[in-house]
Amino acid sequence: MTTVKKTTASRLRLRVPGAGAIPHRRLLLPLLLPPLLLLFVARLAWRSFLGTGPARPPPPPPQATAQPAVAYDPPDVAADDAAAGEGGGSSSDPYALARSQSHGFFYDVPPSHWRRLRTIFAEHQDHRYPEDPWTHHPSSAGGWIEWAWKSYRAGTWMTYNYEPNFSCQFEKRVGVPMNGAPPNQVCDPHRIEALAKARRARDPSHPGCIVYSIGSNGDFTFELGVEKEAGAGVCEFHIFDMGDYEKKMMSQGLQRAFYHRWGIKGAHKSNKGNKFHSLQDTVRLLGHESLDIVDIFKIDCEHCEWDSYRDWLSPGVPLLHQILVEVHKAPRLVALDFFGSLERAGYLRFHKEPNIQYEPSCVEYAFVKVGQAFVEGKGGSNAVTTP
Repeated sequence: MTTVKKTTASRLRLRVPGAGAIPHRRLLLPLLLPPLLLLFVARLAWRSFLGTGPARPPPPPPQATAQPAVAYDPPDVAADDAAAGEGGGSSSDPYALARSQSHGFFYDVPPSHWRRLRTIFAEHQDHRYPEDPWTHHPSSAGGWIEWAWKSYRAGTWMTYNYEPNFSCQFEKRVGVPMNGAPPNQVCDPHRIEALAKARRARDPSHPGCIVYSIGSNGDFTFELGVEKEAGAGVCEFHIFDMGDYEKKMMSQGLQRAFYHRWGIKGAHKSNKGNKFHSLQDTVRLLGHESLDIVDIFKIDCEHCEWDSYRDWLSPGVPLLHQILVEVHKAPRLVALDFFGSLERAGYLRFHKEPNIQYEPSCVEYAFVKVGQAFVEGKGGSNAVTTP
């Protein structure tokens, strides 16, 4: 035991000739201090040497980016269309091609990008099985076994048909950031604000921006989201619902909002007790016959889309520039014509989202309107309209 203690003590102490036992800690400090000081002095000398060189010039000030001219005027758009043609614009407006083929909406898209978008659209196939577009539709089920295994359901059919054929670079979900909310994907909402201000500057009597919102069920998050994106007071909102939600709407603080307690029906259907109006009648009731454009037409009306979609394209209705719609099921008699008619009229699908929270056979679509020069020449499934 005594030997072990001496050995341990000898390990803990270092004997230096002519001195007593010195602990390790007391020895290390004087040994390390000189090299650390030398390193510190050398670093200061090196930094001082670098500082004696020529002074670096300050960074140049940021260059101001020229903003493209914002314009929306149907006569001007027609003139631009004739001037631009397929040449991609002119020296006075390098964005004339996209602007003229989008009703002024894509006012800053270069012609090379616009042609690429057009190529993608032209190459897009609307159906997974173009030789039989009704594959997987409930009406094509061979028996109850296929139907029971969900291989022939409306939701399955929607999965195999009509994917987006266009893209908006700054597409944004407006309102509630979740699936299952009302249709709320908006194409480049910042453009709506810019165009609305340009219209008002050109014509102070113009409302600037108009939003038709059909089917609210007391939920005004979408309209509040649009107001947040475009700015308070920029857009005028017309909300249609048969429920008694006007007081709730007013309590939300939504500016320039008007509540109309009626539903939308197809023009070919009879009106019962003034509870429903066609879109053409609605335009007349609002005094919008001379209105040139409705910026956003949002509709979630539980199947009325199949009865009223032809009215959306009626000459008596202002141009609906963006259509946000939730389609319910896929009735065989009209589903193909619904999508085909919209596409031929220049409505491109930039968003598709199944309502997985509640009913997968209900799908939210978002369309943006372009000119006929963009869509002309596409054949194939675009021409399929028969059941």
